[in-house]
Amino acid sequence: MNVRRWAGIVEAWAVGDQQGLDDSWEDVIVDLGSQWGQYEYVTNIGFAA
Repeated sequence: MNVRRWAGIVEAWAVGDQQGLDDSWEDVIVDLGSQWGQYEYVTNIGFAA
């Protein structure tokens, strides 16, 4: 899955805001449609340019 809006996720991660990270991630995955729940829990994130 490619995520294009990383700002909120990165900001929360950088300051160690776990709740903010959860909230930002849910804002991204809800756009996936009816099966977004399968992406709710993440074990790995990679960044690429």
